[in-house]
Amino acid sequence: MAISEKAVEFIKGSLEKGRAVPGQSLTNSPENPYSWEKSPEFTNPREAMLYVFENLTVPETTTNILLSISNGVGIVDIAAITLYSGFLEGKWNPDLMTLLMEPTMYMLMALAEKADIPYVIESGDDTAPQEMDPQKQLSSISSGIKELESIKKQSTGRVSEQSVPREVRQVIEEVEIQPSILAKVEETNESKNNQSLLGR
Repeated sequence: MAISEKAVEFIKGSLEKGRAVPGQSLTNSPENPYSWEKSPEFTNPREAMLYVFENLTVPETTTNILLSISNGVGIVDIAAITLYSGFLEGKWNPDLMTLLMEPTMYMLMALAEKADIPYVIESGDDTAPQEMDPQKQLSSISSGIKELESIKKQSTGRVSEQSVPREVRQVIEEVEIQPSILAKVEETNESKNNQSLLGR
């Protein structure tokens, strides 16, 4: 069977750009499968949930997650990245990954609330409104406040507290959030500003 010039150019272009050739994964040795092609490490949702929770409460990880949340990254996005990384590492299969989505979102929301950081469920929820007449804007805001509050309640009400085991919820409440480096800098600046020249 002859291969067309177009197909040869496509394969050559893929190789030059470092992309995998279509069907390349089917030629991999069965003795060296990818992590997600092996049996998953976790099959019990409760054990997998505790594993995710332990990873989320590592101090460095918690700091990075809270920084992302404060920068407007959605809870759904962080949970999806966390769980998909676990799938690629062979920790769970896609079915268990889907089951872990709700409890992982709850854990992230609880950490954000513990640190007093406002969060959004999905990125883009806080998109600024389009510019309009000041008078129209005022009437629109006054008439829409109740509707926005009901939408907010609905979106936060999608995640059930009951989806996370009681012991995990207790540990979340006991987690101590480290003060940020910026807070320490502000404190030292305030203490310097409060000293008079004669006091120094």
